[in-house]
Amino acid sequence: MKSKVLSLLVLLSLLTSCTVISEKAAQKADKENAYLSTFLNKSSANLNQTFGKPTQILTENNQTVHVYEIKGKVFDCQRKFTLDSKNIITGFVSTCWD
Repeated sequence: MKSKVLSLLVLLSLLTSCTVISEKAAQKADKENAYLSTFLNKSSANLNQTFGKPTQILTENNQTVHVYEIKGKVFDCQRKFTLDSKNIITGFVSTCWD
């Protein structure tokens, strides 16, 4: 009986911990997306002023993509910005959290 109760408590604790971690990760991702959204519809010069020279410049689906690789304390991440033919930022993808 004690082992069943203990198992149930451990399982409940794990589920609660996972929920807390998921919520914190979602909050960090939302904050990152809100920050990067401020660059939308602006010139790529804003990226260079903020992040410096891109690590890579790619061409995907007839659009230019500036890739910024960030070396982190825990893990490395990337920010990718899509630019139109006038060098205006039209989108982004990020694996970074602050």
